[in-house]
Amino acid sequence: MKITDVKVHLVESWRKTRDIGSPWIFVQVHTDEGVVGLGDATNWPGGTIIAQSVEELGKLIIGENPFHIEYLYHRMYYALEQIGQTGAVIAAVSGIEIALWDIVGKVTGQPIYNLIGGPCRDRIRFYSHASNPEECAALAEKGVTAIKAYFPADQLANGERIDSPRSVTLREEKLALEHMRRCREAVGDEVDLCTDVGCRYTTSAAIRIGNRLEEIGLLFYEEPVHPENIDALARVTASVNVPVCVGERRYTRFGFRDLIAAQAVDMIMPDVVRTGGIMETKKIAAMAESYYMQVSPHNPNSALSTTASLHVMANIPNALVLEFVDEKWDAPWRDDLLTDPPVVESGYFRLPEKPGLGTELNMDVVEKYRFKG
Repeated sequence: MKITDVKVHLVESWRKTRDIGSPWIFVQVHTDEGVVGLGDATNWPGGTIIAQSVEELGKLIIGENPFHIEYLYHRMYYALEQIGQTGAVIAAVSGIEIALWDIVGKVTGQPIYNLIGGPCRDRIRFYSHASNPEECAALAEKGVTAIKAYFPADQLANGERIDSPRSVTLREEKLALEHMRRCREAVGDEVDLCTDVGCRYTTSAAIRIGNRLEEIGLLFYEEPVHPENIDALARVTASVNVPVCVGERRYTRFGFRDLIAAQAVDMIMPDVVRTGGIMETKKIAAMAESYYMQVSPHNPNSALSTTASLHVMANIPNALVLEFVDEKWDAPWRDDLLTDPPVVESGYFRLPEKPGLGTELNMDVVEKYRFKG
């Protein structure tokens, strides 16, 4: 079997980043035996840059055996070393790598999680997003067992986006704490709450807020400071009694290595379409496991990204909970893009059972919502 073509499809999503369209980016790897693998390369902004990267990297693998995933990954990865191996280009690598696994699964008749060691669990827990106590209560009523309640101190009183890093005023601190208390009251003690402050604070402000949040009983406190400064992040983690996590702004196992080795966080949040794909995410999880860290993957992307994440989450022993954007926050056509979208049952995802990823693109829907730029 040989790879004959690599195609990319840009599809309108719900996301706009500073008025820049940020489409979903789907990859198809074609073979001479008619088997087509499907992958997701979505990141934002810069969808057209990622698409061009997929096309360029695709030239490197034409004529190759799609079963040689580790070799092909490294061939693409090291072809990028002069321009950097993160951001848009590693998203392109991720999309192709996922598609290769889909091919192997289809040919062997196995779901991907069986090809990487088999499942450690038969369902995957997820958390959804909420912006207020009412939304938290509604999600809990639907059976969602974990909820990310966004932190109102992320905004100024006039609603403008905060520049970062910054300190926090006493008023903002009180408003944020009261907001989280109300969210906790809305769901009771049976639902896990977490929050994400999006790297908005100085180290001292992040510590101050984190210590106030202890009473809420959070599952995690996400991105209190930018992860580039590992020492600052480690200082926050050591100073607060809530679990600290980062990961969406880190790429490949090399980007996670120092973060994990320094034990600068309590858990990590790799994104399967940002880290390099399925096997790279598994390697990152294995590194974290040796430090007794759990993994909660970043996943505010398409239903295909969710599907790929489910295969990894099924396999890794230190999986905690998967991010999942509730349909209220997403494009109405998200699930329609797949023939077999992820299935939710009482706050958990059912594992895909069909070979490969277990789904296909619905090309009629792709054409209907094709990104025009």
